[in-house]
Amino acid sequence: MKKVVALLLTLVLTIGILAACGSSTPSTTAAPGTTGAAEKSYNIGVLIFDFSNDYINYVRKGLEAAADAKKVTYMDQDAKNDQPTQNDQVDTVLNKGVDGFAIACVESGSAAAILSKITPTKLPVVFVNKQPTPEVLKTYDKTYFVGCAVKLPGVQQFQMIEEDFKADKSMDKNGDGKIQYVVIKGENGHENSEQRIIGMEEVIAASDLEWEQLDLQVGGWKTANAKDIMDAWISRYGDKIEVVASQNDAMALGCIEALRSQNLNIPVYGINALQSALEKLEAGELKGTVMTDMLVEGETTFQVLYNLMTGADFKTDVKAEYEEENKCFRVPTSPIRKSNIDDAWRMYK
Repeated sequence: MKKVVALLLTLVLTIGILAACGSSTPSTTAAPGTTGAAEKSYNIGVLIFDFSNDYINYVRKGLEAAADAKKVTYMDQDAKNDQPTQNDQVDTVLNKGVDGFAIACVESGSAAAILSKITPTKLPVVFVNKQPTPEVLKTYDKTYFVGCAVKLPGVQQFQMIEEDFKADKSMDKNGDGKIQYVVIKGENGHENSEQRIIGMEEVIAASDLEWEQLDLQVGGWKTANAKDIMDAWISRYGDKIEVVASQNDAMALGCIEALRSQNLNIPVYGINALQSALEKLEAGELKGTVMTDMLVEGETTFQVLYNLMTGADFKTDVKAEYEEENKCFRVPTSPIRKSNIDDAWRMYK
């Protein structure tokens, strides 16, 4: 009998020890809504056409802040505004290994060639800022575009000009009842540039004011180029110019610099609501700008890419408007004057 009891005790102890050993193994019980597998870590390639461009740098900051929040790592690549360099960077990032791409192309027309490198890998690609054609985007089911509203900034900029001209008769310096204006365009063929021109023309066509365009020049989005253009306009037109419309704030700053050097006070309007432009707006040197929420543009780019990488619906948690026919998301814009400048400063806070 004693032998039987001893045997039973030994058996119980053995079972207890085995159970204790088993409890040291990590639990595979999943939290609600998870698969129970170890969470996958993601790495993305972020290819930017030019780090020196203020606008796209804010887009990049928004994208990378969103990636940090999701613990997604990224490899930054600066093409320095050279398309062959960016093409090589696609190969470099592919060889290093990533789970997806966020790409601001040097040239929007290069998207097809870039996709031809990535499509065989089945990796998702989200283009930002410079828009590929819908036809190119539709060639691959794992690619989309994110950008700001393209025509609306041109509409809102010229609506501000019209409203200010009606409210302030001193803007009509020669008293002829016309708005004599000049336009600095960003880039020929660029979707944003061309659509902003269309938006501008729509406002002029619907306006009950008379408008006279003295000149239109391409400034390549750069401050220095715009200063040179404005210097030439001052020599040619003098104070006959009543309004300067710039397709971005960087070029508007160049115009302001040229005007200030000649002690001329001509209203300048920009687009983007860059911090440096908001400072000029507060100082009264910039009349108005249009806020294109660059940080949200970057956050939206990341969220669409993250959805594609994780297998979620690509529109999950994306607040921007989606245009199905163009496979693109549009971040809305809003006019900014000194009276509502806090709305723009809030973007940076």
